[in-house]
Amino acid sequence: MVLLDRSTLMVVFAVMTLTMLALFYFDTYRRNRAPFAGWWCVAVGSFFCAAAFYYLGESGAMAWATSVGNGVMVLGSGCVWAGARSLSGRRVRPWLLALPSAAAWAVAFAARLAGDTRIGSIVLLAMMGAAIGLASFELRRERATSWHLVRSLAIATAVCAAYYLSRMAGLAILGPESALFQLLFGTGVTLLMAMVLLVVVSSSITALNNARRTEDLKELASRDALTGLLNRRGFLQQAQQQLRYNLDAGIDSTVVMADLDRFKAINDSFGHDAGDGVIRAFSDACRTAMRTADLVGRYGGEEFALLLTGVDAQEAVRIADRINRSLAEHSSLPEGAPQPTASFGIVDTRTRSTGLQRLIREADSALYEAKAAGRNRAVVGLTLTGNDVH
Repeated sequence: MVLLDRSTLMVVFAVMTLTMLALFYFDTYRRNRAPFAGWWCVAVGSFFCAAAFYYLGESGAMAWATSVGNGVMVLGSGCVWAGARSLSGRRVRPWLLALPSAAAWAVAFAARLAGDTRIGSIVLLAMMGAAIGLASFELRRERATSWHLVRSLAIATAVCAAYYLSRMAGLAILGPESALFQLLFGTGVTLLMAMVLLVVVSSSITALNNARRTEDLKELASRDALTGLLNRRGFLQQAQQQLRYNLDAGIDSTVVMADLDRFKAINDSFGHDAGDGVIRAFSDACRTAMRTADLVGRYGGEEFALLLTGVDAQEAVRIADRINRSLAEHSSLPEGAPQPTASFGIVDTRTRSTGLQRLIREADSALYEAKAAGRNRAVVGLTLTGNDVH
């Protein structure tokens, strides 16, 4: 059996981390430069630099390099935590990474001067175990969203944290020369754990990065470029799901079809830029008047569709009123242009259970009634007409 010395193992680890960094950076990070992928690049780069410093220290060329390697290793572990934290959009303050790294270097340097390097190793393992353990804790917060993508990563970081903390306890209790310590926590075993962490984290983050990129592309495909609202396809997909949920839960829903009044005349008289401005102003007015539970989409041209949750037809009329008032306040048209307004057709589900397409057709019929009755008004179904929106 061939046993590799520590210097050779460090070279193997350094080559592996450098290879992993190059593959991950060019194949994963550069695709969308997600913050969590960026933190992992810094982490792998730190592990590579730490291995290089350890090699210099082991070879005797630079005795002080091992102390620096401890600080850089803690920095890399902190970046693993930072990457896990950034997955949920939580902020990471750089000084939270710099202080432990500087402390690990200072303790290792002082311990080396005192002739007892074990203290520096104990502090290193404690900080690494704490940082990677916190990363596992942060990942558990993803249970409600992307747990299936980060599960293996959470388990790997938890196992590695437990190992490093156990190695710290073994070093303090048994000492580095103990046969049991060498069997359980020797250099080969420790580097094997680090390599497993590298592989699992890189593969998990690559999968997560690809999944997030796919989600971003789907979101982009469901949005209208001019307004940022859902496009027709996106609205129909989400509204169908929301309506089904509301019906199952016994929650009232209201579908509203809206159309900008005399929009063609605005385009013909003042240009398409003016028309686009009115469309954007109407979109902003909808965002102002609606709640986060509601859906709004650009159905086509100057026509919009809304699904209001927990709202009946009469409340929808009041919402239409607020939308038109906001449109009048925030639209910007050339001098002499008429004030833009919109007409609305409204139906709700209070007395029936029906599908989205039928509700849209009935709301569309009510919208035509509103247009025929003089525009700038809301009409509820086939029973209530002429509700002015002034």
